[in-house]
Amino acid sequence: MMSGMSAKGAGAQTLRVVQMGVGAIGREVCRLVLDRPHLRLVGAIDTDKDLVGRSLSEVLGLKEDCGVTISNDVEGTLDACEPEVVIHTTTSRLPEVVHEIEHAARHGANVVSSTEELLFPRLNRPGEAARLEVAARDNNVAILGTGVNPGFVMDTLAVLATAVCSEVELIECRRVVDAATRRQPLQLKVGAGLSVAEFNSLLAQGKMGHVGLTESIALIATALGWQWDNIDQRTEPVIARRDIRTDYVQVRTGQVAGIHNIGWATVEGRERIRLDLQMYVGAEEPMDEVVIRGKPNMTLCIPGGTPGDLATAAILVNAVPIIANAEPGLLTMLDIPIIRCRM
Repeated sequence: MMSGMSAKGAGAQTLRVVQMGVGAIGREVCRLVLDRPHLRLVGAIDTDKDLVGRSLSEVLGLKEDCGVTISNDVEGTLDACEPEVVIHTTTSRLPEVVHEIEHAARHGANVVSSTEELLFPRLNRPGEAARLEVAARDNNVAILGTGVNPGFVMDTLAVLATAVCSEVELIECRRVVDAATRRQPLQLKVGAGLSVAEFNSLLAQGKMGHVGLTESIALIATALGWQWDNIDQRTEPVIARRDIRTDYVQVRTGQVAGIHNIGWATVEGRERIRLDLQMYVGAEEPMDEVVIRGKPNMTLCIPGGTPGDLATAAILVNAVPIIANAEPGLLTMLDIPIIRCRM
């Protein structure tokens, strides 16, 4: 078995990658990995009965066989494939996936994951964070949570922008996403087509809305050395003002079109960070914006916004060479070099 130690200092060598989770994001990850000469896709894992046993090439619609069959045997796949890195894209909540990440670590594989709560797990999941820190240290591997949001547009991008500031008083990030352009699971996750009562019931059960806004806030505050008094958030439904039909849902006037998620941090009694996420079908002006109040004031804007599905896959794949050579431990985006596209 190839250990995490052998991956460190791998330099230009081809890195063996196993994909864990072959949903919409996982499939895009696989396409990108197959297109990278410095990466070799050696395995794919999923629990979906409709995928298990099928050729990955068939699932991806590729003309040439990539030699990978999708398996539900985590231990067997990791044993046989000996990956340096596992790209993990299964679900959002850390308690549901901590055992999956531990499996990979015990097999000497570094892990880069899109699990939103893994961006800054010590905030809301200290128990799971402690487990993963032990797993990473004991097996000499690195574990990183990243993505587009959380992971980049409402946290890391804002932190990078402060590099040219001599003072920072306030950071505000705003993201508007037209969920109609996104995959079906995301449209369902934001409640498109539900009644307000159904939305509020699922929200109260923790089954509705975006995951990761408070983690993004904690990452920014930590980067700037701010000791927060409080980090909090609220989520409200966005109500459709007209009938909207997407490829997956029908939303009628008065039904829920999506979410409005606002989070903030107070430092020494005043608000220093505010994140505003609007994600709903029919959003007319999608965009990402970072505003810094300081010296100098700065505004960064991405008209049309960052395309979440493709960009999430890209940042995961672009992180592979970096995480393969990172120091062991449970890491955040603040602990590694700047991720960049390496063709």
